[in-house]
Amino acid sequence: MLGIWKVIIRNLSYQKLRTALTLLGIIIGIGAITSMITLGDALESSVREQFEQIGTDKIIITPGSPTSVGFSGAIGTESLGENDVKTIERINGVETTFGVFSKTAKLRLGKEETYSSIWAWDMGKAGDLFSDMQGYEIEEGRDIKEGDRYAAVIGYLAKTRLFEKDIEVRDKLEINGKNFRVVGLLEKIGNPVDDMSILIPLDGAREAFNDTDEFSMIFVDARDEVDVDKISEKIKDELEDERGAEDFKVQTFGDILEMANTILNMLQLVFIGIAAISLIVGGIGIMNIMLMTVMERTKEIGIMKATGATNRIVLLLFLGEAAIVGLLGGIVGYCVGLVGSFIVAQYAGEMVGIPINILFSPELFGGTLVFSVFVGMVSGAYPARRAAGLDPVDALRYE
Repeated sequence: MLGIWKVIIRNLSYQKLRTALTLLGIIIGIGAITSMITLGDALESSVREQFEQIGTDKIIITPGSPTSVGFSGAIGTESLGENDVKTIERINGVETTFGVFSKTAKLRLGKEETYSSIWAWDMGKAGDLFSDMQGYEIEEGRDIKEGDRYAAVIGYLAKTRLFEKDIEVRDKLEINGKNFRVVGLLEKIGNPVDDMSILIPLDGAREAFNDTDEFSMIFVDARDEVDVDKISEKIKDELEDERGAEDFKVQTFGDILEMANTILNMLQLVFIGIAAISLIVGGIGIMNIMLMTVMERTKEIGIMKATGATNRIVLLLFLGEAAIVGLLGGIVGYCVGLVGSFIVAQYAGEMVGIPINILFSPELFGGTLVFSVFVGMVSGAYPARRAAGLDPVDALRYE
């Protein structure tokens, strides 16, 4: 058996370019599969960690059909209002309830005009809860305090991209015709939507938008000792009775986490399927090259058989070559996929604003090696059987 492995290694080393080309298909397929699985697991873990930091005892209510996807309601649906907040506040087990107002406003700085999203909430009710949930951190100046009415905090991208002149602390910013004083600048969050936002107190927003009492969403912080799912059902029932219709959607952060994981898993399966096509192409490449090898080494096979090599030895010889190619392709492919995952994770983490940590998985490493060897042996099975079935006399006559 040791002699067979020596012959296998010698044959592969003699045909370096052919071996490298055979390896390439396996490397691409295994590398793509590794990177997709690794990135998917890392992103799922990062999302879970973010939700654990916020806490799964939070509930969010948005206008629109309960079957709609995402957080925003459909166009033309009834909005949420102050009465809905008061209804939720009366429910036993609710710790904190506050509405969040978000709308596009006309902005003016000096002689320049533009439009951007405005976010506002009751600082007295929410305290620092919403800021903590969104990950807001002040880079310069201060945060909005309870009692502020015409104060504004500017997002990381908004301060440089909304106007030709950068927005600075103490600038006067006109929002829908009302003057607000910039009191703080936010650090980078990583989400372009949040980084382009402007935060103002709810009272100031009411004036700037003609005293409307509507909310874009309502946040609920449940008490630690209560069942969040039961509270969400109670909120749903109470709001439906109050409003006379279920034109809103109630979601716990656990529901949102589950939905995010489902989407990530679906994307992961799609990408793995695409990567598997590369692996199949690589397997076909192994089969084609090994068939060519059998043709080129027909006389050598005849000599081996004439000197006592059995069909089993010839079969093992070619299957061994295919297995070695699969093993090497699996090792290199896993390393390529892992390095690629690190690079993508760095850029993706900056874009989504959360750290994505790539970890080495012994189970995935072992699984990719077994799978790549299996693909190599399956691809080399037909050429190996063809080589083993050659008649030694005919093989010696082959030119």
